[in-house]
Amino acid sequence: MVITSGNEEEKGNHEKESKEETVLAMLGIIGTILNLIVIIFVYIYTTL
Repeated sequence: MVITSGNEEEKGNHEKESKEETVLAMLGIIGTILNLIVIIFVYIYTTL
């Protein structure tokens, strides 16, 4: 007897983790860009 439900669960969990990692990576990139924009504006504001 072959039980395949475990393999399907692992595949679903792997896909879910991959999607979560992609979302977290995108949030990290967006956060970094926003931080750079804030630093540039603060630099410009303090030099005027």
